[in-house]
Amino acid sequence: RWRPSDPRLTRCNILEFSESALPGARVLNPRLLVKRSGLETFLHDSASIDLDHSVVNESALWEKLWRQLENIFREAQARPERELWRYVRHRSDIPRCERWLLRGSGKSRDGFVSRYLNRPISRAVSQLLLKTPMTPNLWTLLITILPVIGFFLLMRGDYLGFVAGAALFNVHSILDGCDGEIARAKYLDSETGPGVDAFGDLIALLLFSIGLGFGLFRGAQQHAVSQWVFLIEGVLTFVFIALRLVPDHALDLLRRGPAAVAYSKNDDRLRRSGGRFFGDRFTSWAFELTKRDVVFLAFLIAAALGLARWILHFLFVYALATLILSWYGRGRAAAERR
Repeated sequence: RWRPSDPRLTRCNILEFSESALPGARVLNPRLLVKRSGLETFLHDSASIDLDHSVVNESALWEKLWRQLENIFREAQARPERELWRYVRHRSDIPRCERWLLRGSGKSRDGFVSRYLNRPISRAVSQLLLKTPMTPNLWTLLITILPVIGFFLLMRGDYLGFVAGAALFNVHSILDGCDGEIARAKYLDSETGPGVDAFGDLIALLLFSIGLGFGLFRGAQQHAVSQWVFLIEGVLTFVFIALRLVPDHALDLLRRGPAAVAYSKNDDRLRRSGGRFFGDRFTSWAFELTKRDVVFLAFLIAAALGLARWILHFLFVYALATLILSWYGRGRAAAERR
């Protein structure tokens, strides 16, 4: 009952006899749920277990240790400031503890749509995925099917296709948060994970721009000037986005890994360049309003209102402006290094 025999426990030194425990030892068990960097806090919060060697019966000794452990956890966790670990007392506590573990899994760079809408949904999905052997990179690959299907729906060129396609891209934006939540909850972070995620995001944005351009091209009147304008806009938007995000964002994440998530050279360059032309306040607001979670929800609303062509116009202006600002910032940085 007290000694785990799970073959996965290959890096634990399981003591066969309680007498071999050193003074000041802590007793851990699978009911302890610890957040990142929370083990040190737990060890500070909890008291050491006193082994009563006067108890001859080993089962009775373990029973006594168990009661001590329960009391220590109960007293330590009663302090409201302790937010880095939880002790699961009953099976009914598991869903609540899972939600607690995922609650802090968001990123500081999340937009306001992610914080208040997307994250609550993605955490509910991640709570189910934690019970499966799903890995972050596999999840990223699986949900890439959504923008692919959305691309073909946009290609229909009618109202239903635009709305359904935009809806799938927005669903992809929501579910895309699950890979990071799984990685942080299961300690499956990797150097390549952010890069894989960035390429998934890039594929979605590129498919949306080119699919919308071709869809509007097909839906416009034959031989009309606007028909070719939509097609050219879609292709140029695709090219502008790829020229900026492939070297400056996706490849940067692959090279630098998690460090590029906390600090993006591309974002920093855009903020500096935008601040010189438009001012820091306007640039800051523009960054918030053009984050992926915000724009895909806005695209869905615009498609439902029959404004698909204005989505493409906005994407074209955004892609061109950010490419120019990025190149300008890169040129200034190169000049300053000389």
